[in-house]
Amino acid sequence: MNEKSNLIFYQQAEHFTAAADISHFPILDIPEVCFAGRSNVGKSSLINSICTKRSLARTSNTPGRTQLIHFYKIKNKLFLSDLPGYGYAKAPKSKILEWTKLMENYFKNRVNLMRVFILIDARRGVKNSDHELMTLLNIIAVNFQCILTKIDKISAAALKERVTETKKQIKNYAAAYPEIIESSANKKLGIDKIHECLNLILNINGNTKKE
Repeated sequence: MNEKSNLIFYQQAEHFTAAADISHFPILDIPEVCFAGRSNVGKSSLINSICTKRSLARTSNTPGRTQLIHFYKIKNKLFLSDLPGYGYAKAPKSKILEWTKLMENYFKNRVNLMRVFILIDARRGVKNSDHELMTLLNIIAVNFQCILTKIDKISAAALKERVTETKKQIKNYAAAYPEIIESSANKKLGIDKIHECLNLILNINGNTKKE
């Protein structure tokens, strides 16, 4: 797809459903990608930028507020899912366990899940909770790719160092894509690269054919 086609296609994203447990997961035979990351890493803002819709995904300044998995459908061709943020220390332990179980059920039961985009705050780098998710995905053989967010908040030199550091952190995970995507939802940086990745997934699955 060219740039104009990308915009037209992704602008057609709509909220499909929200799930609190496995019984609420949608059943639709189309490719799926998900966005995961620590609380307040900017998942919802990035999804809004990808789909050029300011209020498609709800954003919040309160870490840990998103407690459901939100599914967004683009026509009948692609699911984008927004997972609850993890790693928020002030959340009750019972809630953390609920979120963890929900995400494990998600990863193990979404047969059309093509890729997990793990969002990493460029200012903070990969944390232990990120490694826990990467380990799980590695065990169950689900491909993942890291996206550095909020790159407009750090210097070019610091960003270059962060990219190098992140590559080193993921190199031992067989499920990891080696390419790190650099992004900023506020500045609309890296959105075209994410579109490229999604388009490739669609092409692999034969879903970009004209209707």
